[in-house]
Amino acid sequence: MVNSRRTWLSLLLHWSSKPGGTMQPRRSGRARRRFRPPGIGRRGSWLPGSSALLLVLLWICPMWAEDRCAICGEAPTGTVVFIAEDKVTHQKVEVCEKCEKNLADCFICGLPANPDRVGFVKLVDGRVLCARDAQTAVLREDDGARIFREIRDSLERMFSRFATFPETNITLAMVDRVHLQELFTLAGNDYHCPNILGYTKSETNGNAWGHEISLMTGLPLGWLQATCAHELTHAWVAENVSPARRKTLSRDAEEGFCELMSFLSCSARHDEEQKAMILTNRYTRGQIDLFIAAEATYGLNDVLDWMRHGTDAKLSASEPARIHTVELPQRKAAVAATAPAVEAAPPPPPTSLLLKVVFWDQKHPLALINDRTLGVAEEGKVRLGATNVSVRCLAISPNSVRIRVAGSDQEQELSLKGK
Repeated sequence: MVNSRRTWLSLLLHWSSKPGGTMQPRRSGRARRRFRPPGIGRRGSWLPGSSALLLVLLWICPMWAEDRCAICGEAPTGTVVFIAEDKVTHQKVEVCEKCEKNLADCFICGLPANPDRVGFVKLVDGRVLCARDAQTAVLREDDGARIFREIRDSLERMFSRFATFPETNITLAMVDRVHLQELFTLAGNDYHCPNILGYTKSETNGNAWGHEISLMTGLPLGWLQATCAHELTHAWVAENVSPARRKTLSRDAEEGFCELMSFLSCSARHDEEQKAMILTNRYTRGQIDLFIAAEATYGLNDVLDWMRHGTDAKLSASEPARIHTVELPQRKAAVAATAPAVEAAPPPPPTSLLLKVVFWDQKHPLALINDRTLGVAEEGKVRLGATNVSVRCLAISPNSVRIRVAGSDQEQELSLKGK
């Protein structure tokens, strides 16, 4: 907050302190324009008076300002100018006192929204969107449903090696903020994310699962895409994590896992803004950072095993290797008929780097190498025999991928089998 009266006072005191009563005008740090306060002669001589005169002039001189309010475009008329941050551009802007006090803040950027600007939107739940941010908001229900399907399909392609996401047993609703918040006040709905942008309710009759997913209208595209991935992961957890394991799994861990899948989805779309938002949102109490580190170090398959069969309530920062502390369900021995049944041993991990799948997209292709999905210019740990190697993806084509193994200067080209 900038007080114009204090600014003038400091300038007047500076000028009046010159020897002999003469004043040398200073250049403004921002405008670099020479100016004179009232009462200063053209040659810089100060009118007779004392320090009391300074205070009188302070109150009667006009409060000049060269800057204009970022909201209404007018020169500030009050005695106070507010400095606010645009949450979208992260730039500091000046807001006049009138706009700060009289206008509602935009739901997206956090600045006062000018209702006189063409494109301003006021939603039925009371939220407002400034003209700029309304252009990127998803307002139509059919657009929200289409984006949800696109994210579900992209998750299925990205993680087909590891997981299958619900599709036909989902009921989707685009709702306003009031409706979404009311969902959490119903009996039994005490489990929710603090930042309410979406909500998932999963129920089973013992034979099949059904999921009701609600998403908030008016979200920017990136926010909505990240929320879709998060809520779809909640549905996956309901279907794939046993009730016994869910009782031992902490809320922070489940939210951290859902944020991990959303983070990986954002990474595949190169949405750096949403990735940064996920990392700065602390409601998982640090679990998101541990999940990201675990996925990078051990691979997604180990993370999924821990979610389903782990013995700890949450990931440990001091003992990250405890992600391998799992209790796999024991299989019942089959009754021998004519010959004893021989249980097939799990296939050994590959001893060479193999390109298994290419998820081809001209803008953001992905390649599945052994058990790790990588995009162009991404690097990650890939399981190789009894260890992991760090592999950097250099280029992806529809049938091959070019990589470099850490510690080697040579590039390798892996091709799909039969290509």
